[in-house]
Amino acid sequence: MFITVEGIDGSGKTTLIDSLKSIFPDFYYTKEPTDGFQFGDLKKLSSPENSFYNFFLFTYDRLNHQRDLKSNKKIICDRYLASSIAYEGPMIEKLFGSRKETIEWMVNVSKMMISPDVIIYLDIDIDKAMERIKASRKNLNFRGKQLSMLEERNGLIGIKGYYDYFLDSISEFIETPVDIRKVDANKSASYVLDEVCKIIESV
Repeated sequence: MFITVEGIDGSGKTTLIDSLKSIFPDFYYTKEPTDGFQFGDLKKLSSPENSFYNFFLFTYDRLNHQRDLKSNKKIICDRYLASSIAYEGPMIEKLFGSRKETIEWMVNVSKMMISPDVIIYLDIDIDKAMERIKASRKNLNFRGKQLSMLEERNGLIGIKGYYDYFLDSISEFIETPVDIRKVDANKSASYVLDEVCKIIESV
């Protein structure tokens, strides 16, 4: 059973997964980017070409992650392919001209990767996510400014739009059936944890 947890920044993924580790200790927990990812190689999100380059960095990291994933039978992974699609897609779309064509290309590049059995998507409103992000960042100088481009409102709108489009129409892009479970992440952490536990116990 391969379960991935997805959601925009501020959706509560880290809090959720930290809680799941004590409730489901028999699962193998992992994440992407992996610990071996070279963050120093990432280019600034200033052009479609840079996002194109970054997508291949994340894809290479995911390719190296495959052996680890295939060697475990029960996995919960913090972010996977859907994250690359959601975060890199909006800028790469400027090279392709359409969201559908962009996602088709990204999925085709990733065909050698195993697909998750279940994607748990923490669905949260942009304003609520922004509120949580700002509360967690406080006065930190993050990437030279209070919030990164991916955490600002316009950036999150584009990311969420890609998440929603891809997950709502995933059967058009991935042949292997994937069970999509959306959880209302606007609610409390305890509510989200309870709902996700029910999902894990049911699959």
